Amino acid sequence: MTFVSQAKVTATVDRTKIIIGETFNLTISVDSNTNEQPDLSELQEVFQVLGTSQSSSTQIINGSYSVNKTWQISLMPSAVGKNTIPPIKLGNEMTRAIQVEVVKSDPNAKANGDLFIEVETDKTSAFVKEQIVITVKLFYSMSLSEGSLSEPIASNAIVTQLDKGTTYSTNRNGRNYTVLERHYALFAEKSGTLEVNPIIFSGRDNSSRRSFSMFSTGKPVRAVAKPLTFEIKPIPQSAIGKDWIPAQNVQLSQQWSEGEYKVGEPITRTITVYVEGLGETQVPDIKLGDIPDVRIYPEQPQTQEEKTPQTIKTYKQVKIALIPTHAGAIRIPEYKLEWFNTQTGKTQYAKLPPVTLQVAAGDYAMEKPAIQNIFKNKEKPSQLSAKAEDTATTEVKIVKQEDSLWKIATAFFALLWVLTVLYWMNTKKQKMPSKVTQKPVKISKNQIVYAIENRNPKELQTVLIDWWNQQYKEAKVTNLAQLKSHVNPTMQKLIDDLQSQLYTNTKDLIFDKALWNKQVKGSGLKKITQKQSSDSNELPTLY
Repeated sequence: MTFVSQAKVTATVDRTKIIIGETFNLTISVDSNTNEQPDLSELQEVFQVLGTSQSSSTQIINGSYSVNKTWQISLMPSAVGKNTIPPIKLGNEMTRAIQVEVVKSDPNAKANGDLFIEVETDKTSAFVKEQIVITVKLFYSMSLSEGSLSEPIASNAIVTQLDKGTTYSTNRNGRNYTVLERHYALFAEKSGTLEVNPIIFSGRDNSSRRSFSMFSTGKPVRAVAKPLTFEIKPIPQSAIGKDWIPAQNVQLSQQWSEGEYKVGEPITRTITVYVEGLGETQVPDIKLGDIPDVRIYPEQPQTQEEKTPQTIKTYKQVKIALIPTHAGAIRIPEYKLEWFNTQTGKTQYAKLPPVTLQVAAGDYAMEKPAIQNIFKNKEKPSQLSAKAEDTATTEVKIVKQEDSLWKIATAFFALLWVLTVLYWMNTKKQKMPSKVTQKPVKISKNQIVYAIENRNPKELQTVLIDWWNQQYKEAKVTNLAQLKSHVNPTMQKLIDDLQSQLYTNTKDLIFDKALWNKQVKGSGLKKITQKQSSDSNELPTLY
């Protein structure tokens, strides 16, 4: 297998809607430094190939070496309608087919001189925060220099550029033009009439500059587009007080950490939300709410934007540490994210199905068995004796024996039994150790204080658990959740804060070093005695 066969080959176009007579660019990329050339034979049967350019780039990031090779092909469609760019072969790999739409030129479109601007929008009315795509086209038939094209600007609106722009050629009324086309996404933040400032181009025309005027900078030129006006509708009444997500598409996905789930140990749940038609700052955070028998510690979400000339796409991912507090089956409820489909005008829901997690007890956890109350209907001893007599099925008769030999044998064995008991008690007394010397504690409170002073959550967790297991062998723990059940309320709050720091990346959490030191050096790590439950299913005291 050659290196090219392992490489990834992609094909993209700068526009999918083209007016007949316009040119557009096809870009083919491969992530290797191959010597192969793309096969354009099938492409030439459908489109006119006007020219091809080639480039390559190399990146070294953290010692990782990567090469990318690119071909840019200038094309012109031959017919109106839906045309397909066929798969293009490069070495042993093929690109995917791409469909483009070729339309007739607007009969009302005019050639407004040597330089002019046209602005198009995908809609004239939208809801607050709904995406509006603005397409700006600069037409020129002159040699330009020092050009500057302004962006759409509006009060109470966010404007994002979707691409770097593309350049192609077209014909208007028999006149050839070069076109610079750019796309923007606009999001209104307030209802009412929204006015966008006119797009302005300023530059210099070098077409008429004489050859001997080498120091001439050209004639200043300027073009101004017509202003844009939009009607912005308010957020629907049914969506007030909720997260408002007007989008073209919303999807949810999730992943769970692998391995056995145990009480007190974190389970990682990764949720990814994909939104088409909103920017990363407009996608709300994922809110799970409370889940019974589970403590929830979300990390800071990670976001990524992908921009195309048609829309903006956002991926938001959050990792959530779930710490179960009880063993057994824990049900994670369904998660629903409400959003508004701007294409259909209807409310929809993206959903994650409910999940049941099987959680085992920790290594030192003890589950209380279900014990029936055997004394639920207490009976008097006389009643119990009566029942015992009623249920007896064997009759025992005592036969008197007056044989003197039997009496002598009985006395002898009784004496022998007394001597055996005295010998056993004397032997047990001699074997009993004087006193068991206790091994010195390997971990001292100084190590806990050292971890507190260094503000090291992981080290503090380790030494707390190790110290506790040394001091209280009858109440060993494997995690902070178990340790928490044995200490006072103040220490419990400190352990909650420590768990938050361990399972989230939030830097704003407060670490109360003074309170930690006070509790550790005082009675914070003293084992508290749990009160006996008065539940009717508990065994009553016998004495």
